[in-house]
Amino acid sequence: MSAPQPGEPHKLTAAGRVLTLLDVFSRGTGSHTLTEISRQSGLSLTTTHRLVRELVAWGGLEADGTGHYRLGAKMLSLATSSTSGMQLREKALPHLADIHRRTGRTVLLGVRDGAHVMYLEALRPHANYTGQNRIGGRLRLHAGAVGLVLLAYADDGVVDEYVENPLKRYTAHTIGDADELRRTLAEVRENRYAIAPRSLTMAAGSVAAPIVNAEGEVEAAVGMVYLVERDDPQRFVDLVRSTASRISRSLLQRPGPPSPASVVFLRRESSPD
Repeated sequence: MSAPQPGEPHKLTAAGRVLTLLDVFSRGTGSHTLTEISRQSGLSLTTTHRLVRELVAWGGLEADGTGHYRLGAKMLSLATSSTSGMQLREKALPHLADIHRRTGRTVLLGVRDGAHVMYLEALRPHANYTGQNRIGGRLRLHAGAVGLVLLAYADDGVVDEYVENPLKRYTAHTIGDADELRRTLAEVRENRYAIAPRSLTMAAGSVAAPIVNAEGEVEAAVGMVYLVERDDPQRFVDLVRSTASRISRSLLQRPGPPSPASVVFLRRESSPD
């Protein structure tokens, strides 16, 4: 094991340096250059180059041909290798494929990973997409409908901690104010769906609804991307909600499951204005 070089975090093992490097990709910013990885991880450029080369060979990172690196397929495989992750993705996929076929729009399956959405599945009409809502990608929770749903049903402490940090604006329409975010989350809980117009790009918006597990907890969210100039998002709401309901039913383990309308969501009640 090589010793940490000057400027690197002290007392890190070889495994610790790899984990520190990979943690850079957990912040929802997509791809990074070697210099960016080095700066954000605190590792020297020499160490970063060596570790990135090894991770690319292993399949944990991918080079995109422009000098940037992003998480590779091996990381997604690990992320979905747990029993619950595999069950969710496998049971959701037929329903996601159905709504994708019927609409021709991008369809997403996401779970909360700290302050980010992690996308477990993304069916889209165009191949070779490298944006943040690709499979295995991460995006801040307030920046799209899937994240808003997941944050709306999170614990009080999660929301309180989230709004204490700056809300990055991706466009002029991204929620950037804590009070506005809290009001939006209350509306999501009341309506049981979220619409986020032009929150990530000016050309598109998203619609999402919660997926609940056998314990009645919101485990994930299904979302669909719509085109602002072409689509009325309200016409997709029922379709997205019914897709989420079908996935929720498939996750229920007990015989004779109740309809999703009767499932008691473990949610926080909205505070009066």
